[in-house]
Amino acid sequence: MSLDVHQIRWRSSYLEIDYSSRDGGVPWLYCVGRRQFVPFEIVGLESGVRRARLNLVLGDGREVLPGGQWIICEKIKESALFSLQALYAEYPLMPQRVDYDVRHLLPPELRDDDEAVAQYTDEERLELVARHPYVISGVTYDDEVLERLDNLDRVFRYGKNSYAYTGVFVPKTNRAGLIYLALHMQFFQRNKTPRHRQRSRRQMQKDVFAATYSVMTKLVPRKRNRILFLKENGEGPTENMEALQSRMIERGMDKRFDIRARYRNVFAGRRNIVAWLRDLFEIARSRYVFIDDYTPVFNFIDPGEDVTLTQIWHAGVGFKSVGYARFGLKGSPDPYNSAHRRYTYALVGNEHLRRIYSEVFGIEEEALLATGMPRLDHFLDEKVEKEYREEMADKFPWSAKGRVIVFAPTFRGTGQRTAYYPYDEIDMDRLYRMCVETDTYFVFEMHHFIRKRPDISAEYADRIFDLSDESLTKLFFIADVLVTDYSSCFYDYLLLKKPVVFFVPDKTAYSLIRGVQRSIDEMAPGVVCDTFDEFLDVLRTRHYETVSPHPSSIDRAAERSGLASDRAIDTIIYGKDVPGVRKQASGKGGAVPVRQSDKSAKSERKAKELLDSKVADKDTKSASDEEE
Repeated sequence: MSLDVHQIRWRSSYLEIDYSSRDGGVPWLYCVGRRQFVPFEIVGLESGVRRARLNLVLGDGREVLPGGQWIICEKIKESALFSLQALYAEYPLMPQRVDYDVRHLLPPELRDDDEAVAQYTDEERLELVARHPYVISGVTYDDEVLERLDNLDRVFRYGKNSYAYTGVFVPKTNRAGLIYLALHMQFFQRNKTPRHRQRSRRQMQKDVFAATYSVMTKLVPRKRNRILFLKENGEGPTENMEALQSRMIERGMDKRFDIRARYRNVFAGRRNIVAWLRDLFEIARSRYVFIDDYTPVFNFIDPGEDVTLTQIWHAGVGFKSVGYARFGLKGSPDPYNSAHRRYTYALVGNEHLRRIYSEVFGIEEEALLATGMPRLDHFLDEKVEKEYREEMADKFPWSAKGRVIVFAPTFRGTGQRTAYYPYDEIDMDRLYRMCVETDTYFVFEMHHFIRKRPDISAEYADRIFDLSDESLTKLFFIADVLVTDYSSCFYDYLLLKKPVVFFVPDKTAYSLIRGVQRSIDEMAPGVVCDTFDEFLDVLRTRHYETVSPHPSSIDRAAERSGLASDRAIDTIIYGKDVPGVRKQASGKGGAVPVRQSDKSAKSERKAKELLDSKVADKDTKSASDEEE
């Protein structure tokens, strides 16, 4: 079955979809939560194009289309629901959906267990589909439709503008990477601004954390010489943390400062209130706090004006949108109470990245310190390079026998709990044949969020490897080519002046759903491959060698100096004015805006409100005088 959507539009309260179908298929709206189909009125147009019309006012009898997520889909034929074989014959992509549904009926720890999945009978699998008899695999969209989704949001106001009924088209992908559209219908009531709303349950939880932290800061004196390295999404330090802490010890700072480290993963298993309290206690005792990556505790508390909180962000610069660059998309930060807003400083690789990370963190450019990445201090050290090469050669003797390609993509999904990679995009048999023909060894180095590793059968194991548990930095030194996608890992690799290939078969879907901060077609320092065929051809012909990565287009002096850790330490701990690190504030010398605490921000707002009221009173009095 196939259904090609050419245009979506609104005409008053009517939703119209222009489409064509080679086999007579028609579109439906289906709400999974309500298990309800809503039909369109079908009108014939010219040249085989038909128009589906739905009046939202009559979407549910004499009521509007109910609130919820309505998927544009086709309805599964009843004849296909008599047996699993008939279903799979009619809908070739249905086995993937059934497999996904079955796995998500299992406990998380068993979802990758094929034996547990096999326990489900054909009848049980068929029943899963019959409960929600819709299919999206045959529905495709013209590029013009996807490009103008932002123009299709609709707001229907009523009740003297106190209420609204809204429709928003949201692009999504299934596990096979297929794009589909869902129409989100919601009801809204005019409310106060976020700062003055009644407290929600989540806000009350935040208030409890904030109150607990406030009590701790009063009962437990802050140690003026304590430095804390804090990580809440892993059990060990990041390379940036390790490099910065090691340099502090090399400089003998552990004799003058109390250097502490606390690493745990709040996303793994049940959340422990004692562990959260320990986090609060450690922060309350510390004068300097260094974090790397998202740290949830700072969504709940402001560390205080006497704490210097520094984000030593692990990434250089990639293409995927993160932080406030995703504002308005699923998973974007709160506009007010986000951990990113708490940073006193954040480190960036060079001065050209200030604008990008100002958008990401939602902080001013003056708070971004162009120190370079601490983890790269010894990256170009000949001694370190020799050590890493020898270590990798001893562990993997095959790395010296032919070309080594390291594949290091980022994850799909909204975060650590939902992360995955669409391995269906890779044909292992063809990849293996290419490796044999070109004397190549292909290494998978998957993002640490991705639980499911690539399925490499024994027949491929002499050429294709999963080394996801190895250090990517060390693998760089034996890699002849790096393959990635939207990840920032190429940023480090460019320093070695080696080629990069970008494999992005889901480019359109990823851009729509996750969002990209920079166009990969325009900015990628290497060959961009949209299909697996193109990808194999580039690797087979070594076409990547003809494309210059242009690392000189980015000022990499800070990374090449090997002094990033020193620049960060001297600026943050000792308050020195290191040349090139700070951006001078416009107009007045070198003062850097410092993060405001909640208390100081609130005081400033009250002062402004008082001043505004006085000005308003004065204006009113002046107007009265003129009338008299």
